[in-house]
Amino acid sequence: MSAISAILWRGFSFLYGLVGMAGFIAAMARDGTLFTKPSQKETDQVAHAQNELWDLKRSPMGLKHKFFQFRSERRLHYVVNAGIENPNNVIIFIHGFPNSWVLWKHLLISSKLSQNSVLIALDLPGYGGSISLPDHGPKSVLEAITKFVLSMRREYLQADGKVLIVAHDWGGIIAARLASEASQLVDRFIIAGAVIPRHVYANAQRRIASSKQMLHTALRWPPSPRLLARASTNLSPVLSQLGCSYYIFVFNLPWPLPHCLGWMGNMWFLRTTHRVQASNLNREASNAEAAERMAADIGPGTLQNEDWPAPQYPMRVWDGGWSEKIRLYREGLVLGDWEKSLGTIVALNELKESQSHRRHSGTGVGLFDEGPPGALKTAATIVYGRNDPAFDPQLCLEGISDYLTKDSQVVFLEKGGHWLPSEEEGREVLERLIIWSLEDERVSFKKNLEDFPDIRILVEK
Repeated sequence: MSAISAILWRGFSFLYGLVGMAGFIAAMARDGTLFTKPSQKETDQVAHAQNELWDLKRSPMGLKHKFFQFRSERRLHYVVNAGIENPNNVIIFIHGFPNSWVLWKHLLISSKLSQNSVLIALDLPGYGGSISLPDHGPKSVLEAITKFVLSMRREYLQADGKVLIVAHDWGGIIAARLASEASQLVDRFIIAGAVIPRHVYANAQRRIASSKQMLHTALRWPPSPRLLARASTNLSPVLSQLGCSYYIFVFNLPWPLPHCLGWMGNMWFLRTTHRVQASNLNREASNAEAAERMAADIGPGTLQNEDWPAPQYPMRVWDGGWSEKIRLYREGLVLGDWEKSLGTIVALNELKESQSHRRHSGTGVGLFDEGPPGALKTAATIVYGRNDPAFDPQLCLEGISDYLTKDSQVVFLEKGGHWLPSEEEGREVLERLIIWSLEDERVSFKKNLEDFPDIRILVEK
């Protein structure tokens, strides 16, 4: 990108973000929530839910709170199913924005999954009960997640077991980067409601470049209306994605504008995400469910903080940790370079050597066939919902096969939304995919999903 193009893009991003922020404020005013505060009943319900989910003396849903320390006084929080007699496999769940480990509660208590597997749900840095990192760029975040996965492998994995990462939203983007740049970490990635970053970026660049060339030709004398129409059609998915991603431009506005969005209108933005999350459930959420979603997303409250290990939980209770959550959007994690530490390089190489004696799903990419930049180098199953408001399907699915290695698939849920782990069909599909991945991948993938009539398999390599 040239200097002039970079300046124009920054100017557009700032103006578009301001328009989005104005839209959010207008929506709060329209809903009558701009200056509201939670009622005492709401406060009590959320506090009760926080106590159920975040009190370290409790075992929420039979799960155990644990901490992983990867750097001096830096801890990641996770929950793990307790009391599994003979665990063989390790399944690691990674949530996205603005959630926590609670997003995966239905799968974490699945009797089918827990029969022979350790189920682990991690809170991303700055989310739920995890401490924030000094920065949330690719080096810090990807290094932290990699070290966490390596540690879980050492602690729980049996010699003949498998490791899976099941991820959603931001967790899915992180998983895609790991599948591209640290493919030996796991046997398969199952990614829901997320994109392959370099794939979408390349699609957008290609469409912008070709549309620019069409416009240049069409505007010569005499002008060509047909070519103008083609340029507009070609650019349509990019514009559609800009419309889907308007909130990201708001999150990247200068301080303090995006940071105020977390607490404005009685945490209006979080409540809106909860309404969208519930919109695909075909029923109204109860007060208890609404309180649990809020408690899950804002993390431990004042009472729970007293029991958490030092250093005390630093995220500000007043904004639900919002300022920490949006750092994933602001600090270059999507496309920034990951310069691995020497320790990570050594650990990944040792892991690769230890896997050489048995079949590893990442072997589908050869030495001279690594695919385009950002292509995944281990087996992955990607799951999208048609009603996902975060992505333009054409931009995110076009040419995706080129970014997948063998034994990979793309599954499209005709009635699915964005928060697939919370939706009945979405979590049933994810559970089925996990079981298929662990038991016997030689069984036909299509046969495994044939009793879901609203599912299309777009790619099967």
